[in-house]
Amino acid sequence: MHVCTTRVRYAETDQGGVAYHANYLNWFEVGRTDMLRTLGHPYARIERDLDILLTVTEAHLSYRSPALYDELLRIETRITEMRKVRFRVAARIVRAEDEGLLCDGSVWLASVTRDGRPIPLPESLAGVLSAELQSEEGKTGTEAVVTG
Repeated sequence: MHVCTTRVRYAETDQGGVAYHANYLNWFEVGRTDMLRTLGHPYARIERDLDILLTVTEAHLSYRSPALYDELLRIETRITEMRKVRFRVAARIVRAEDEGLLCDGSVWLASVTRDGRPIPLPESLAGVLSAELQSEEGKTGTEAVVTG
């Protein structure tokens, strides 16, 4: 599992100081991009060197408790499933102060060409993602899902 933090900015809240629901998708992306960067595959490099785009094809979120202005959030991100063209990234957003769960969910990312056609994940990226998935399996005691 990869962990990073962010703070709820004023621009992300309503007048009551509650974070707008769409911001959780942005925070999922913060966790996902930071995880890929840590794994040695920042998005810019994936797009430039591997000549693919990773596009979100599905998103599932469950809101548990509101995030409030200026709270420090911990974003926990992990790869939970891989297929030939796409992979799923699960995320949990918790309040750093008390570990309170604010939101959890997942997104599916598909490897596509610049004109939007699905293409198998490049071997170098697939290998790193698969290794991370297998690592998560060992930590959680659950079975990793890798399908063709």
